[in-house]
Amino acid sequence: MSESKPHSPQAGFSLVELLVALVFTAILTTGMLRIFASSVSGFYTQQESLGLQRASRFALNLVEEEVIQAGYLFPPRNLRGELAVGTPAAQPPVLLQQTDYQPVWSDPNGTTVTLDKVDELQFVQDLNLEVEGTFAADAVEGAAEALVSIPSGKATLDKYLGSSDHPLVMVMLDSQIHQVDMVRIKSISSGGKVTLDPNSSGLDAFGNERGGGFFSGIFNNLHKKGAPCTFIAPLRVVRYAVVPRALDPADPTHMIPCLVRQTAPLVKNSIFKPLMDQTAPDQDPSWTEQIMVEGVSGLKVDISIDGGKTFLRYNSDGTLKGGMDTWANVYAGLDAAIKSALPGTSVLASHTTKGLGDTLDPMWTNYLSVTFRLDVETRTRLARAEYAANQATPTPAFRTRTVTMMISPKNYALGSML
Repeated sequence: MSESKPHSPQAGFSLVELLVALVFTAILTTGMLRIFASSVSGFYTQQESLGLQRASRFALNLVEEEVIQAGYLFPPRNLRGELAVGTPAAQPPVLLQQTDYQPVWSDPNGTTVTLDKVDELQFVQDLNLEVEGTFAADAVEGAAEALVSIPSGKATLDKYLGSSDHPLVMVMLDSQIHQVDMVRIKSISSGGKVTLDPNSSGLDAFGNERGGGFFSGIFNNLHKKGAPCTFIAPLRVVRYAVVPRALDPADPTHMIPCLVRQTAPLVKNSIFKPLMDQTAPDQDPSWTEQIMVEGVSGLKVDISIDGGKTFLRYNSDGTLKGGMDTWANVYAGLDAAIKSALPGTSVLASHTTKGLGDTLDPMWTNYLSVTFRLDVETRTRLARAEYAANQATPTPAFRTRTVTMMISPKNYALGSML
């Protein structure tokens, strides 16, 4: 009879072995989680940095398209009747200074950050509204109305209607250069009926004769059906500045500083300074506002009248020169620079002695090579520990990016002696 062998117990892990395995697994998992968290954080920070760069570049690209048109006048003309000169309190063809307020950045969590003071840039021009139409019927010579087809953009035109001192102007594109029709518009109906401004007698707000001006109240030439036309808003002040705006209607307390473009009619003996409401733009219908880019934490504007060789307001290290925060001081410095830059013996001699106060021709920009320098700084929405300057004891901080652009308006230096 065979002898049976005792049953041996099944082999397994001891408690010590399991604990050791758990410790090693925890160490590996912790390392992997740290690597994953670091990768995710790096991804977000990289995306934010790229977003900042794109936002700054996008903002300046939009600004460049506008500023390059500074001083655009159609038709080209002397503005001595419109621009009151000889005083810093009157609107000049170009104005730059620091704003008298500091933008506030408020987050949904209730925290607020008051930014450093920012600059503003203003200039005068005729606004090409980039709205075009075609005549739906013939417009005869001497007529005070016409039927025009406007496929898109009528809402834009409506914003500029209603002022006899700063009328909306329709320009006929079929006229010969010596017979250009530019007519003042009183109203445009929903059906496209354009009624011209018949007020062609007396003086306007600037002392110019209405009947002898560039803009007529009747058609001076025949325009056949299908003739093209476009629209301009003459003598507008364009202003670039940084103001806080509530971008989320559901959360009006969350304010984000934005680079905005504002336009208003030129007012004689006055500088364009709309109210900077912290919650919403001023509701004055005479001016409009367009948000160019949000999340802007800084704007610096400087000017050169020698083609960018030297600048008036800022030192080479980016610090503001003494007194260059107010327009009165910028006016004095620019006035001296203009007198020094223009020759003393020529048709420009009046500029040499009077500078910005030349009543004969206040558009000094026509004779000098003007270059603007704009520095736009954007900031991340959230503060992150990764942005802290001291990574040993990181404190959440914001990251900023600054983009610089030099812009030379193509409508300046038209009368240069060069």
